[in-house]
Amino acid sequence: MSTHPPVFGPTDTIPADENATPLAVVALAVTVSREQLRTALAASHAEQAGRPPLADLSILDIRREIEGQLAAGAVVAIDDETPTVNARLTPEYAAELDEAINRAYTRPPAAPRLQQDPRYRQGTVTLQTLDRGEVTVPEPAWCVGHDDELIGYLADLTHNGPSSTAGAVTARYGRIPVLEANITHAPHADKQREQAPLLSIRVDVDANVVPEDARHIVQALRVAAVRLDRAIASLDHLRGEQR
Repeated sequence: MSTHPPVFGPTDTIPADENATPLAVVALAVTVSREQLRTALAASHAEQAGRPPLADLSILDIRREIEGQLAAGAVVAIDDETPTVNARLTPEYAAELDEAINRAYTRPPAAPRLQQDPRYRQGTVTLQTLDRGEVTVPEPAWCVGHDDELIGYLADLTHNGPSSTAGAVTARYGRIPVLEANITHAPHADKQREQAPLLSIRVDVDANVVPEDARHIVQALRVAAVRLDRAIASLDHLRGEQR
């Protein structure tokens, strides 16, 4: 077996006991041999009376069958041990076990994020940050402002321009969005600091429609193309000003 075999899954979250209230999802990474995979798949397939044929199973179906069989074996083993373990537990040791589990498998509630209270002055904005306290940074004229934002980290501070949108009205889905685009700039980003504004573009159509609705979507895409051209021209102008 390779010392670094490929990783697959988990495909689904498998309930250990459908009648119990779950506390946590425990993700395991277990290396298995071909023989163990074969055994798990054969056992699961036998439980289904060999139906459907293995050749008809999708990749995800095969992984679900194997993961389910491995998980079931582990859960059955734990269930078999539970009465014996519970009979031997003292109240004090049970409390210690629960305290350890609480430390490992619960998360403290997240502190509430506070609303920004930006102060705008002559091309700048003063904002609160979680890591740098109060900061004053340049505020581009095209930015729509930060009044509806929550206090975050300086690296996440982003200037956003007005949104340019396009959509189509269909008989089956009602109005569906086709385009959302806006100029954006994250000058303090940690990983990829943006030296100049960029254009954020989200174009998405996922629909099964009749011919008339398809024509409406095509028209919306044409409108989207025109609006994108305008946004690109504005971006060119802004980036040219910063050169």
